[in-house]
Amino acid sequence: MSISIYIDNVLREEWDDDTRTYTQYDESGQVTESRPYTEQENAAADAATVAEQERAEREAHEQAQRALVTATLALSEQAHQDGQAWTAPTGAHDAYPLGATVTHNGKTWESLTPFNVWEPGVSGWREVVEDGYPEWVQPTGEHDAYKTGDRVIYQGRLYESLIDGNVWSPTDYPAGWTDLGPTD
Repeated sequence: MSISIYIDNVLREEWDDDTRTYTQYDESGQVTESRPYTEQENAAADAATVAEQERAEREAHEQAQRALVTATLALSEQAHQDGQAWTAPTGAHDAYPLGATVTHNGKTWESLTPFNVWEPGVSGWREVVEDGYPEWVQPTGEHDAYKTGDRVIYQGRLYESLIDGNVWSPTDYPAGWTDLGPTD
């Protein structure tokens, strides 16, 4: 690496980390000083080289991680057909992707999380219903939490969420829900 300083488009100083030399120029471009790096300049050049190597290694690692996630996601998306019966995944390669639909225990479910390995009705899924409203299912986090206006059936009653990010049942956090009455 080489660092050059120009003043009024005239090269004044140059630090060359490859040859570890410092060169100074006058206004006409003639060399006025050329010397090897000092101990401090060598240490700074060494530190810059190490920092660049670490940055390159981090970037390569991050690229490898992104490629791995992309490849695993592609496998996950190819592992299942929408609407088929749910089968327990054996790993990330055949986990259900976000938005996948399955049938399980006589109901249709939609995956609310990427790389979903949970059983529908337990976590990470929301029942898809043609008529009426789905049963309340415990969300696993913000990605599948109920939003304001979502309606669910809980213990035979219809509830509407009053808040976004609602991960509590109507029993656990009644202030987060409006009881709309019995479902029958």
